[in-house]
Amino acid sequence: MKNEIRIYDNGGKTFDRYTAIFMDRNYPCTLNTYECLGMSENPFYPQGFCQHSAAMPGQHLGKRIELSELPADCQKAIQQEIS
Repeated sequence: MKNEIRIYDNGGKTFDRYTAIFMDRNYPCTLNTYECLGMSENPFYPQGFCQHSAAMPGQHLGKRIELSELPADCQKAIQQEIS
């Protein structure tokens, strides 16, 4: 499961529109909770958002999408995280 990433898009309902969950980084003391990266469309801009957190995968995060569907800067943030 190395580098399995589930990506969700809530369609812009919140500023942290995108959530990338790293399925190989679970928290041993909690059930179905994994490290994640929450991002806005412009994660590297001063008014953007990109923060590590923990999340449970599921529809509550929005629609599941592919890495290629993310804005280029969001793809870059994920690539930096897994390198």
